[in-house]
Amino acid sequence: MVMEWVRRPAIWRRMGFVAAAWLVLTAGLAAQTRVVLVGTGGPELTPERAGAATLVEANGQSLLFDAGRGVLDGLYRSGIAPQQVTHVFLTHLHSDHIEGLPGLWITPWFLLGRTARLEVWGPPGSQQMIDGMRAMFAHDLQQRPNAKAKRESLDISVHEIKPGLVYDQAGIRVSAITVEHADGNPAFAYRIDTGDSAILLTGDCTYAGELTRLTGRIDLVVSNVAAGTEAMENEAWMQPVLAKLMRPEQAAKLFDETKPRLAVYSHIVKKGLPGNAGDREIVRRTRMAGYKGPLLMGTDHVQIVLGKPVRIEPMVKPTADFDMPGAKF
Repeated sequence: MVMEWVRRPAIWRRMGFVAAAWLVLTAGLAAQTRVVLVGTGGPELTPERAGAATLVEANGQSLLFDAGRGVLDGLYRSGIAPQQVTHVFLTHLHSDHIEGLPGLWITPWFLLGRTARLEVWGPPGSQQMIDGMRAMFAHDLQQRPNAKAKRESLDISVHEIKPGLVYDQAGIRVSAITVEHADGNPAFAYRIDTGDSAILLTGDCTYAGELTRLTGRIDLVVSNVAAGTEAMENEAWMQPVLAKLMRPEQAAKLFDETKPRLAVYSHIVKKGLPGNAGDREIVRRTRMAGYKGPLLMGTDHVQIVLGKPVRIEPMVKPTADFDMPGAKF
């Protein structure tokens, strides 16, 4: 297999692509799995990155992993009809991974005519969280249904999961992997097998436990990452934050062990490292730790097509107003 780095315009550099490159692994065409980085930020408020959310599309299915801040707008701005996204997998129950869920639940129902019910997979406690969300929106539940927007379409099926296979439908298998995230536990990473591709989403965690014992082919690894300036990393209050997330040096070990065709950073936490300069510092530290393979600093709305070739594409399709049922791009 031949690896090619193809130069792209300056806008791609601003999107955070390592070495301003478009990665192409040339080989015969095959079935394609698409991964959309809907939101690539942590809880920090930044001009470029919304809350954590990753969409996997394969075999006619759309699976959303986490529903952080702005996920409804993120799907729309990524060229994805939000009313078509009804399968949600939560890595853990920290607020920055679930705060977009109410909008994804309610708005496509009353505005865009969604009739399919939401289905949620998540750690123990997910049912209680969903019950609380429904209580918060009790007025909508009681007053908003009508002849077209039916009350039963707001029902939610919740699956509280354990490690192992949690989803197996139409050629897609999703397995939950226990990870260590301190005050976010219980927490899971997810492995998604689509028939043609294997994907690992770490969620929020450090490099420990089951992640260190992964075996088998991984085409795409989407890892969280956290870094700060040297002074900030030495602050006592910051050390517990960094200790529960993946450091660039730890991610380098994960990437070396899994040897993905493409490694991606998402849920990017930067303390005192704003903008592109901060992105470059994370890449520098990853390289200094020994990882030399393909690496992408994730930015919102970027799409990764896992076929042969693998393509990294920005979302350039113009969007139309989504203001009623039947709205299309």
